[in-house]
This record gives sequence, C-alpha cells and structure tokens, in this order.
Amino acid sequence: MTKGRQMFTNKRIMLLFIIMAITNIISAEDLKIMTYNIYGGRLADGVTLGENIKVENPDFIALQEVDKNTSRSNFKDVAYDISQTLGYDYFYFQKSRNFDSGEFGIAFISKYPITKIYTYELPSIGSEKRQLLAAEIDSKVFDSKVLLINTHLDFKEEIKEEEVSSLLNVVGIFDSDIKIMMGDFNLLPTSDYYKDITKDWKDTYMLGDNVKDLDGDKRKVSNPRIDYIFGDNSKKWEVKESYFIKETNGNKWTNLSDHLPYITIFSINPNNADIKKK
Repeated sequence: MTKGRQMFTNKRIMLLFIIMAITNIISAEDLKIMTYNIYGGRLADGVTLGENIKVENPDFIALQEVDKNTSRSNFKDVAYDISQTLGYDYFYFQKSRNFDSGEFGIAFISKYPITKIYTYELPSIGSEKRQLLAAEIDSKVFDSKVLLINTHLDFKEEIKEEEVSSLLNVVGIFDSDIKIMMGDFNLLPTSDYYKDITKDWKDTYMLGDNVKDLDGDKRKVSNPRIDYIFGDNSKKWEVKESYFIKETNGNKWTNLSDHLPYITIFSINPNNADIKKK
C-alpha cells in the first residue's frame, strides 16, 4: 500500500492508497452504475437500503448524503452496512462534515477491486465541505483504466459557478482511459452549469436503447432532475440502458429516500476508438 499527493492550485488531490497483489480478478464487458442520494439514512438503515439495491445488482454504487456513526442512524456505518448486505468487499466513505456525534459525507461501494482512491475538496461555503471522491477499477477487469467519480454539489447559487469550474478542472487532469462522473449535482439540465458540463461530458440520460422516462413520455434533456451520470469523450464506451428506478418488484423506493436511484449500464470497449453511441 502506497500513498501519494499531487498539487492542484492551492488544494491537494489526495491519492489515498493503492491495493497491491490482487488475485482472481474478474474480467467484464458491462458496467452497471448506480448513483443514489440516500437522504442520510433517515428513512431506512443500511441493511434495508442494501436489500433494495441488491435487487438491481449494480457493479458500482455512488452514494450521497451518507451518515457514519451518527446518533440519528443509531451509530451505524451506513455505507459499510450496505456493502456487507450486497456482499461487496470494496467501499470507502469520505467525510464532508462532522455531524450529530458522527460524520456525514459521500461514499462508493464496488463489486470490482479498486486500486486507487482520490479525494479533493471543492470550493465550499458553510460547515459542509463538498467533496470529489474518485475510484479507479483494477485495469484487469476492463483491460483499461476506468475512473469513477462521485460528488455532491452545493445547492447554493453563490458558490455554484466556482464549484462547477473547479470540478471540471480537477477531473480533467486525471489520467485514465475512461472517466465516468456521477452524483447529486444540485443543478437542472436547463441551467448554464449543465451546458458547461456537457461541453466535454455526455449525459447518459439521453443515451441507451430505452427512450422512455418514468412517466412513459419520450425523454427530453429538459426533464427536471439533479442526479446524473456523465461519460467522457473517450469513445471507448456506449450506453446500453439508463433509467431512474421506479417502484417495481415490491420495492417502495419513495419510502427509502427523497431521491430515486439513477442507473446506467455501460458497455466498455477500450480497444474500439470508433465505437458508436446509441
């Protein structure tokens, strides 16, 4: 296990660790990603959340508004409990603030081995320090370096421009074959911030074989939403399917959080630079 640091402006991108000597690596072609704001676990504990997430069988879960050892969550490590319920060995929690005798922040959980984890503190106002949390999947899984980036941006307008600019600058310097950025961006697709992001990132909501939204209407970029999964311009992936989870299979998602999970299924093809997006 090694540690490293890379300077960026006046802040630091922290390389937290590298997992060495991983054996029995599973190779894959598809990557199913879920981003989910779990509302701090106010409405459901980690085990309940994990049992519902398990039905969807995602490979990677980006979580926002995560409690760790807080009084309101009965001093449970919510991300850990979800990971154990899923049976996934790889997870990490990044603190945004101290809260309620514990901590509050963002996290990821992964089915596949993670070799590097990066964190970066975005421009913030108030007690909650907005974070970027990035995880690199072991390159043997997809025969390429795939970097998955999770964040939860502030809703406050006075910091949004600086925050989005910092986010895009930082993710731009990561060295990876494929980058996928996700989370609760607290911005609408009709905003100028969305336009700035989609200059170099593709909104997966507009891609994939399924072209219907939850109400059965044709998808529109302007459909109100703040949870996103964006893919880079590497041309080494395509979207097979993307959707917000609706109430199916007896899972009452609206009873678990004030957000619905958003899922994208990617087909990863690092050797095909001319892969066509659907």
